[in-house]
Amino acid sequence: MPYLQSVERTKISTRMMAGRAFLIKTPICANYLKVISNWLTTGSHGGLVYGQPRLGKTSATRWALKMLVELIGNFPLIEVPVRNQNIASEKAFFQHILHCVRHRHYMVGSAGDKRDALNEWLVTRAKRATINAAVIFFDEAQFLKNEHYKWLLNISNELDINGCRLFCLLVGQPELEEVKTNFIETGKEQIVGRFMARELEFTGISAQEDLISALIEFHNTIYPIENNILFAENFIPQAINSGFKLNALGPAMWSAFETLWIASGVSGSVVVPMHYFTAALIGTLNTLVDSDGEFLDIQQSIVMDAVKASGFRESLKIRKILEMNRSGK
Repeated sequence: MPYLQSVERTKISTRMMAGRAFLIKTPICANYLKVISNWLTTGSHGGLVYGQPRLGKTSATRWALKMLVELIGNFPLIEVPVRNQNIASEKAFFQHILHCVRHRHYMVGSAGDKRDALNEWLVTRAKRATINAAVIFFDEAQFLKNEHYKWLLNISNELDINGCRLFCLLVGQPELEEVKTNFIETGKEQIVGRFMARELEFTGISAQEDLISALIEFHNTIYPIENNILFAENFIPQAINSGFKLNALGPAMWSAFETLWIASGVSGSVVVPMHYFTAALIGTLNTLVDSDGEFLDIQQSIVMDAVKASGFRESLKIRKILEMNRSGK
């Protein structure tokens, strides 16, 4: 029995780190939802969301788009993980998007046939949507090339003719901002005006109260749904049933992240990417399994070890090197 429980905890931990277990609402996500809702309901055709790696942009986008359905009703949505192509291929581009929506004919026909198939799919569903729009979420959008945007302009124009709108949500690394600047400098105002007029810089957890808020969301989450238990009960059931709450970890966890940040010499205020926060929480819970009981003793060293094991310290070393390179030191 203990072995089976250990296997289940490992599965849960793995799903969490892959972003496939459940999504939680954080203050950052709440603001993200507000921003995207404004973009979609005020007639925009696209927007940029950019930030450093490991911040949780993809998971936050999935959460925000899921919540948008409750706010504004159903709309067609395609999530497209962008492939980095040395030479942009129209046929491959539209085939990949059709594959993402599991179109039964995604392998059939020429580039034009695939574009027509995608256009039909989008128009048919956008006309039934409350906002008469279809959304394509491009993940790792910094890999999109000039030709890709031209093809998207064609699709956008075809939807306009049919009384619908295409909204492209471009999510990726900070290079996205450079792409926009380059388009402006090279006279590609049509692309910028259509898909890049709106932008949001995505950040990580930057205050102890935000970290505690995220812990509260984790604590209140039922997972797995079929077991009808709180997420943390998979690790420390006795403590949870005796009234322990995950937000009690907040001060110790924030202090650990802050200590490593200061020690690294990285400039600016502390920013904790969601990836390392989640890894630190799971690491802490896995360590506490053996000491589970009615009265759980949370030692600072346990939390610090989990934060160190999350990879946060190594990420700060890389960030420091990049800072030094940019400053020419």
